[in-house]
Amino acid sequence: MLNSRLQAAQTRIREQWYPHFAWRLNDSAPWTPLSRPLSEATVALLSTCGLYRYDQHLPFDAWNPLGDPAFREIHIDTPPDRLRIAHAHYEHEHVEIDINVVMPILHFQQLAAQRVIGRLYPWVYSFMGYLPEPQALIAEIAPQVARRLAADDVHAAFLTPC
Repeated sequence: MLNSRLQAAQTRIREQWYPHFAWRLNDSAPWTPLSRPLSEATVALLSTCGLYRYDQHLPFDAWNPLGDPAFREIHIDTPPDRLRIAHAHYEHEHVEIDINVVMPILHFQQLAAQRVIGRLYPWVYSFMGYLPEPQALIAEIAPQVARRLAADDVHAAFLTPC
């Protein structure tokens, strides 16, 4: 049973964008505790806000009724003025004022300096969160990103949803 906010969002998505949309319940992902204290962990940032670097990437296919399951890798040293948003399903006003609203690099660098986290992983994985049929993301894209993060010894990920 969906709570009233999720039900309202599902109704809006069905009316405005995708008539067959239904929330998906993930009841198979196991809880995985951190393998070390957070103060020693490498933490990655992931965003579903459709950010891309305009001088290196093609934009996400924001107007595709089925969304775009691909991702973009953005280095944490990328100047904010090189970033653009390709996502048609949320208001961009606050993001355009301060990119840290959806990609909180400065905040996580402060957490690393304060030794709350061990270090910030140097790449942000950016997705476009509107994906009413997420099969490709679940079966192919997310495992690919997870393998990359594991290969680079990332211990935790922080997701900023949009």
